Amino acid sequence: SPNLPESHASSRKATVFVAMGNCSSNPNINADSPVFGAGSDFKKNDLNAQTTVITDFGASSLRRVSSRPEINQPEYYYEMDLKGCIFVGHTNTDLDSIAGALAASCLFKGIPARASEINTETEWVLQHWGFECPLMFTEIEDYEEKHVCIVDFNQRSQLTKGLKESQIRGIIDHHALRDGSVATDVPIYMDIRPWGSVSTILAHTYLRNKIDLPKPVAGLMLSAILSDTLNRNSPTTTTMDKKMVDVLAKIAHVDDVDQLAKEQFHAKAQMLLRYSIPELVSGDLKRFKIRDILMAFGVCETPDPQTVLKRLGAIKKELKKMKNEGSDDLIYFAIVDVINLHSQLVIIGESEQNFAEKAFQTITNPQTGILNLGQRVSRKKTMVPPLDALIKSGWRPKGSLNNGSPLVAGIRSADIPSERPAA
Repeated sequence: SPNLPESHASSRKATVFVAMGNCSSNPNINADSPVFGAGSDFKKNDLNAQTTVITDFGASSLRRVSSRPEINQPEYYYEMDLKGCIFVGHTNTDLDSIAGALAASCLFKGIPARASEINTETEWVLQHWGFECPLMFTEIEDYEEKHVCIVDFNQRSQLTKGLKESQIRGIIDHHALRDGSVATDVPIYMDIRPWGSVSTILAHTYLRNKIDLPKPVAGLMLSAILSDTLNRNSPTTTTMDKKMVDVLAKIAHVDDVDQLAKEQFHAKAQMLLRYSIPELVSGDLKRFKIRDILMAFGVCETPDPQTVLKRLGAIKKELKKMKNEGSDDLIYFAIVDVINLHSQLVIIGESEQNFAEKAFQTITNPQTGILNLGQRVSRKKTMVPPLDALIKSGWRPKGSLNNGSPLVAGIRSADIPSERPAA
C-alpha cells in the first residue's frame, strides 16, 4: 500500500484486500472504507498493491494471496451458519472476550454483546480504537430466541445470565476443554486453537479467507493479543501470536507496539484505584469444575503489585466470605506483576494451602499467607494445570468439600460421588 512506511514498502506485505461488508458495531467502518483508513489513496484494482502479509507465516492453512483482480465478495461466505448470531464472551469479561465478540460479529455479520461490566483496560482500548461498548447480552432484543456463538471460553460456569446451552451454535476459543464444558444437542461450529488469544484466531480467519480487515478492528485485535499474552511475554504466546501482532500493527498503523502495551497496562492499573475489594477480587475470576471439585481462580494483572498487596487483609476477608457464602471448594487469587513477570498466590485456608503446596512444590509464607509462584504468569497454562492434574490424580488432603462431601487422602475423585450439579 502507498501508505505503508517506506521500510515496508518494498516487501509489499500490507494486508488482504477484499470487500468487507457492513460492520454495524463501529460507525466509522463501512463498505467504502479502505483498510488503511480515510484518506488512503489505495485503489481496489491496483494490482501492485494486492499482495499479502502472510506469505512467510509457514502455516499450511495460510494461503498466498496472488496479485490478481479482486473477486467481488461483499460478505464473509465461509461457514455462514454463524450469520446473525449473538457473539458473547465469558462472565468477568476481559479485553480479549470483548474484542473477540466485536471482531467476530463484524466478520460473521452478527451482533456483539458482553457478559458483564468491562474493566478499565477494556474501556481504554475501546475508546482508543473508536468502539462503543457492546450491550449486555440480556439487553439484546429477543436475546432468548437468537442463536449464540460464545467466544474466549467453553465452560458452563462462565456462561452469561440468560444464555441457554440450547442456543449455542458456535464456539471460538483458545482454552482447554475441561470437565464442565458446554454441551449441545446439535453439531455446532467450533474453532479452538492452542494460541495465546482468541483475537489471534479471528485475525487469522480474516486473512485466511482474504477478508478486508478494517484498521479499527485490526487495532482492537492487536490490543487484545497484547493483553492476553502480556505483550508476548506470557508462556501462552505462540509464533502465530507474534506474527499476528506484526501484521495487525502494520494495518492499524502502530509504530511502537511496546508503547501501546504499556499504555494498556497503565489503564488496567486504574482499576486498583477505582474498584472496591469485591470488584477487584471478582474482576477476573473464573470457575472450573474438575471432577468433584469446584475451583474459583481469580487473577489481578498489574504493573504495581505492591498497591494490591497493601489491601491483602481485605482481599483475604473477601475471598473467605465468597467461599463461605458460595459453593466453591477451593478459591485462589493470583497477583501478577506484568512488568517483572512474577506472580504471588493468596492462600486463605488449609485446603487451598495443601493443594497449592503439593501442586507447585513450594511453601506458603506463614506470615503473609502468600505462596510464591515465581514466573508462572498464566492462569491457563502454568497455574490451573498443576492443580487440575493433582485433582485428577486422586490426591486429597484431609478435610471436606464445601458441600460436606469427604476429602480423603488416597481416594480418587472419580470414585467420590458428587451431588452438586454441573456449574
